[in-house]
Amino acid sequence: MKRVLVVDDDWMNCVMAKGALGDTYEVDTVSSGEEALTFLERQPVDLVLMDIMMPGMSGKETAQRIKEREDWKEIPLIFLTADSDPATEVECLKWGADDFIIKPFVPLVMNTRVSRILEIYELRRELQMKLEKRTKQMETATLKSLTDALTGIHNRDYLVKHLTEWLEMGGVGTLFMIDLDNFKTMNDTYGHIMGDTTLQKFAQILKEYSKEGDMVCRLAGDEFVTFYPNLTDRKEAGDKAQNIIRKFSEEMGEMGYGGIVSVSIGIMMTSGGEDFQTIYNQADKALYVVKENGKNAYLFYGDSTETMEEITTTVDLEYVRGVMEKGISEQKGAFHMAFEEFKNVYDFILRCVSRKHQKVQIVLFTMEELKKPMTVGMEEVMKRWEQAMISTLRSMDTGARYSNCQYLAVLMDTNDEHGRIAAERLIERFYESNRAMQTEVKVTYDVRTM
Repeated sequence: MKRVLVVDDDWMNCVMAKGALGDTYEVDTVSSGEEALTFLERQPVDLVLMDIMMPGMSGKETAQRIKEREDWKEIPLIFLTADSDPATEVECLKWGADDFIIKPFVPLVMNTRVSRILEIYELRRELQMKLEKRTKQMETATLKSLTDALTGIHNRDYLVKHLTEWLEMGGVGTLFMIDLDNFKTMNDTYGHIMGDTTLQKFAQILKEYSKEGDMVCRLAGDEFVTFYPNLTDRKEAGDKAQNIIRKFSEEMGEMGYGGIVSVSIGIMMTSGGEDFQTIYNQADKALYVVKENGKNAYLFYGDSTETMEEITTTVDLEYVRGVMEKGISEQKGAFHMAFEEFKNVYDFILRCVSRKHQKVQIVLFTMEELKKPMTVGMEEVMKRWEQAMISTLRSMDTGARYSNCQYLAVLMDTNDEHGRIAAERLIERFYESNRAMQTEVKVTYDVRTM
């Protein structure tokens, strides 16, 4: 039931108003404007019915105080007045009233007017809620249309819209045109899931090296663009590009995919007056030079490739120095690596074997699904297999994933019999660590002497 507050210094008017409205609403009465404000502090109401002429705080002043409060200003207000002059009606409306009732009032008229005002406010509230909901839906839809679904950063449409607006206002800054080198190799060798993870990881790095107001976007595939408003310092821009390149290299190395994908960046610094297409094309030309001259570097538009070569050397040497400082002494068990790297190691081992006449076994393990669906996916099975391999084989042995369900291992200085024993011990260790896999995955192997 809705609540109505009656404010009148004449107790008889309060009694009559309560009698007129009491069957339909919860009715409270107070005798002054001060009491009305105190009442509202502790009890919300749906409508205020108030006399104009009261001792102390008048109806006008009370109405003004109510309308000044953010949490009260939407409360409907009806004035009670003995003055039927149209000028008084105008004044009431100016003070924030929704209606006024002439005293002495007719109960049926009062009830009808109160009911009508409350209905209007209820409709207004519903319409406001619908409008707010619709506005939020439109904002969400707009945001989705300007956001890249995979990485969560902005897309090409966002870049074109906001960068064009910025440049038209005379804004300056620095544009990075970015490409992930050899990304197709990552997709083809390790699958699209790992490819998507790589894109997401790189997007996160771009966000780490940006601040609020920067435009961080994925154009398509492995192409990204960032724009840094008001960044006009060449050294700062170069340091940012170098940090992005180095950070991505380190992150991929820690994930076990170092050296496969790198970053190339073409940079265009604006001076004011350029349009979107101009700076976009110039940054793209700088990127093209980087891609044609070794990749894994950045270049400012208009600079020579000698500058880029110096940058590439610096980035590579810094990364190598960091890797060497970390060391590998903490590594235990067999050494796991990416398949592209594994092929080079394999070639190196063959050379050593041919000189020292050692026997080396190469083992191909194959995982076959016995149950569908499995408790975990094949990707998780392969990760668990890698852990078993690392903890079971010797530190001189090496392994690499060959496909989404096959794994290669090189066993140094061993013969056929010992190779089979090692393979079976590895399978046994895998099942011991993953009991559920015994009924879900069958592991077979084939041993060959190098």
